[in-house]
Amino acid sequence: MKDQNKTKSQLISELTELRQRIISFEEVEPYSDCIDRQQAEMALRLLEEKFSKAFQSTPEPITITALEDGHYIEVNDAWVETTGYERLEVIGHTPIELGIWLGKEERLKLIREIQGHGSIRNFPATFCMKTGEIRSFLVSAEIIDMGDKPHLLCVHKDITDRTRIQAELSVSEERFSKAFNASPTTISITTLDEGRYIDINESFCRIIGYHHDEILGRTSLEMGFWVDPNDRLKVLESIVRKEPVREMEILFRRKFGEQRLGLYSAEGIDIDNTPCLLSIVTDITERRQAEEDVKFLLFHDKLTGLYNRTYFEEEIKRRDNENQLPISLILADVNGLKLVNDVLGHQEGDKVLITVAEVLKVYCRPEDIVARWGGDEFIILLPECDANLVSRLSERIKKACQHINDLPIDTSLSVGLASKNEMRQDIMELIKEAEDKMYRNKLLVDRSTRSSFLTSLKKTLWTRSHETQAHCQRMQAMAQKLGQAIKLPSCDLDNLSLLAVLHDIGKIAIPNSILDKPDKLTMEEWEFMKKHPEIGYRIALSSPEMAPIAEAVLHHHERWDGKGYPLRLKGEQIPLISRVIAIVDTCDVMIYGRPYQKAYRAQEVWVEIEKCSGTQFDPYIARQALDLFAG
Repeated sequence: MKDQNKTKSQLISELTELRQRIISFEEVEPYSDCIDRQQAEMALRLLEEKFSKAFQSTPEPITITALEDGHYIEVNDAWVETTGYERLEVIGHTPIELGIWLGKEERLKLIREIQGHGSIRNFPATFCMKTGEIRSFLVSAEIIDMGDKPHLLCVHKDITDRTRIQAELSVSEERFSKAFNASPTTISITTLDEGRYIDINESFCRIIGYHHDEILGRTSLEMGFWVDPNDRLKVLESIVRKEPVREMEILFRRKFGEQRLGLYSAEGIDIDNTPCLLSIVTDITERRQAEEDVKFLLFHDKLTGLYNRTYFEEEIKRRDNENQLPISLILADVNGLKLVNDVLGHQEGDKVLITVAEVLKVYCRPEDIVARWGGDEFIILLPECDANLVSRLSERIKKACQHINDLPIDTSLSVGLASKNEMRQDIMELIKEAEDKMYRNKLLVDRSTRSSFLTSLKKTLWTRSHETQAHCQRMQAMAQKLGQAIKLPSCDLDNLSLLAVLHDIGKIAIPNSILDKPDKLTMEEWEFMKKHPEIGYRIALSSPEMAPIAEAVLHHHERWDGKGYPLRLKGEQIPLISRVIAIVDTCDVMIYGRPYQKAYRAQEVWVEIEKCSGTQFDPYIARQALDLFAG
């Protein structure tokens, strides 16, 4: 721009100088000598010719106008070509008359500038061409004298295209800026050599956890962005080769050290003649984790984390070769899992499966394939393992399961073993052999499992609730005396004794936060507590030993007046042994107390029993209890 201005200044100076020299020749006194006069006239013609050539050949539009009113004295060819006006159309007319100047104010401003400084350079002006097109110019002018009157010599620089380009560039830059900052894509611009950040958008700030002013001016290495700095070197090598980087997988570091997985793309750009890097980073950490989770679930059991049946069936075919012989299998079934699910709920059953799976992983080798075969069944493929080794491993696994202490019941496994020693044996027949052996083993342990399950339930009840063994023994003794007093048959006395121990068995499914709460229960907690007779009923039905007392367990909180729970039975609709246990349980709780209830004196207990006779308690059984225990 400076060179262009200088050229225009020189042009005006040269034209002005030529014009002044012409004027000076015109003012010379007539020569007395004819030859001198002819020489002067020749010199004057030469100067005028030189001025005319310079004036007309100049590529910039030039005008000479009267300073006073602005009428055109002369215009050059470039001006004619630019404006579309013929020379004769404008000579003697003013630009205001022709509508070339859009308004007087703009010309007056130019005149004031010239009069104040004697000349003007790069005065911005807009002119209307003959076609009506509006174009932009930079006007440089000086005052020259012609015929004793001041005139303006003006050189015009057409900047219409440059202005349009600058405007478009400005709009483009504004659009880029808005798109850059509003884009959800993570974008940064760094210097190529140092990796110094010169611009970043909000998405970039968000993804790495820094504020805008914490990043600008620092390099990516200073900030620890690259977990592996060699990744940046690979990017630079590609950019130097004029190759853009597309979705290169990198590890990058956030503000507080968290490492994330990203896809990195970059292009080389120039900003103010400085090589720079425009980078885009897409955080794919969650996406990759989701992909890994999906891939994991294709071949793994979601609950236990072991391989699933699909993976096992493919793997057993792959391993079925001579190098893997002898190949052995263990098929294991968790005993009593259905009872656990029915009685304690599937959440407790899942805990059993998860714990057994952990035992299997601990005792098996890394090369073994441990999988969940079905609902409560596991299968283990053991390459290069003979019958003796697999038998010893099976025993160790079964003992380990029996010693698990953090489950609600004692855990045991039914197992079936099979081994393949020769390639002619069908590997799938091996699975069937192990399965048959497992089911035979399960039939043998089924009855003992139920008995063990009942024993485990008693232990759990005493551990989790306030039904201590001493409480159960006291209730058994009191119930037997009261049962004999009302002349119960011996079979009912046996059931009464079992009911005294297990009437609150459903409490094993009630959270400790409710069972141990010393304060009054909320409405929601009380409603949850009232479910324990129904839970106990389902537990009793699951065991042949407890089935005879299932109805009695369900109704041991019913009341004589029909205001009890869960079914609001009334009077003799309530099983007889349930009515007996209701009185016995109340007596023991009042005499020995609970966290939620203080102990009473014996006399207060008997007064309460008599008071509730005919409402809460069977009046006949209440009278027999008073006669038996209060006397």
